[in-house]
Amino acid sequence: MIDALISGKLIKTPILKTGQSGKYYAQFLLSVAVGEEQPVVVSGMAFGDIAERVAKLQKGDPLAVIGSLKLSEWNDKSTGETKHGLSVTANNVLSPYDIKKRKPAAPETTTGKPYNDSIDF
Repeated sequence: MIDALISGKLIKTPILKTGQSGKYYAQFLLSVAVGEEQPVVVSGMAFGDIAERVAKLQKGDPLAVIGSLKLSEWNDKSTGETKHGLSVTANNVLSPYDIKKRKPAAPETTTGKPYNDSIDF
């Protein structure tokens, strides 16, 4: 397996499901840009708390996934042709919504005023 950081946009809205063990899981599809070529589709699976976070997202939302990447292979039922793809099992995810929740208020200086990082010349 390959450890990977993949970022892309959700192709369809993930659905939260419950497995036989009673734990949550979510499947998702990401469209990942690879330069000027056609985007690559990566299928993904998330479990537990991570699945719950992924399931709150919608089609078109950006998502970054850290996890184990595998090459997958299957036979197309209509053509019988062997197809190849990528799948990732998420260890963690990050979306813009996570960043907004975590982003602290502007830091204050020792003067009690908000920090201003502009430089005057």
